Amino acid sequence: MISFYAPASIGNFCVGFDSLGAALAPISGELLGDVVNVKAAEQDTFVCSGPYADKLPGEAHENLAYQCLVHFREHVAPSMPSVYLELEKRLPIGSGLGSSACSVVATFAALNEFAQTNLSQIELIELMADFEAKVSGARHYDNITPCYLGGLQLTADLVPNKALSVPVDSDWYYVAAYPGFALNTAKARSVLPKQRSSSEAIEFAQRLSSFCLLMQTEQFDLALSLMKDDMAEPYRHALIAGFTQAKTALPKLGAELVSISGAGPTLFTICKTKQAAEQCQAWLNEYYINEHGFSHICKLDHKGTRAISQGE
Repeated sequence: MISFYAPASIGNFCVGFDSLGAALAPISGELLGDVVNVKAAEQDTFVCSGPYADKLPGEAHENLAYQCLVHFREHVAPSMPSVYLELEKRLPIGSGLGSSACSVVATFAALNEFAQTNLSQIELIELMADFEAKVSGARHYDNITPCYLGGLQLTADLVPNKALSVPVDSDWYYVAAYPGFALNTAKARSVLPKQRSSSEAIEFAQRLSSFCLLMQTEQFDLALSLMKDDMAEPYRHALIAGFTQAKTALPKLGAELVSISGAGPTLFTICKTKQAAEQCQAWLNEYYINEHGFSHICKLDHKGTRAISQGE
């Protein structure tokens, strides 16, 4: 049995709309992401398990992971033997944590290992982005790439190899809080303006480029001071119950930043100390998440998608 884990991710990462993403690793050691198991079988068999399996389509042909298997066999490894493929769905859909990316990335990574096809980084990322587009409606890399490679990634079609790793402050803590309700990505995109003014476009470019250069030169506090989302947050915050209150309350508890993860409704904070992260998490647990939600204090996951042993 081959088992691959793909971590949750923060798309957009505040200043990098559709261009910057970060992979998450809870400091508790818990796996926050999806797992795919593959082994040889007499005929192709697909199983969806895990705490969020019942939120996915019941028919195998409607599941992204199974669609990845069919595509991989037809276009990448036609001689691959039949397999048993199990998706352990551990992330809620419509959470803003790269749930569909996790399923796609873990599946292709596991199949590439099982079939020994040795696809390149670009080939795998392109395959993954194609299938992520089935959910999001377009080829966005900002969940796919950090999920696959780990860390904080600047990512786009124009970027060499589709990804450039951005250094991060190892002292930063990230509190990710999923409130317990889904927000459809298409709906979250529908509220965004269809056009931007030249001044908005220029400011976005200046902010993102300055942020990346400051991070590259380890001027982390200056980079953090530039973290502001003018591209999506002003239009999406009304779709997320409790976000405005969190945006006001959490800085008083030590949050340096409060922003939307991906399309939402998960929010994330950046804190400079574990104590501040714990205070923010306590507030979020009481006032932001419902009985179906969760929160985690995280560092960035620098390993990305990888093979794991059973029981992890």
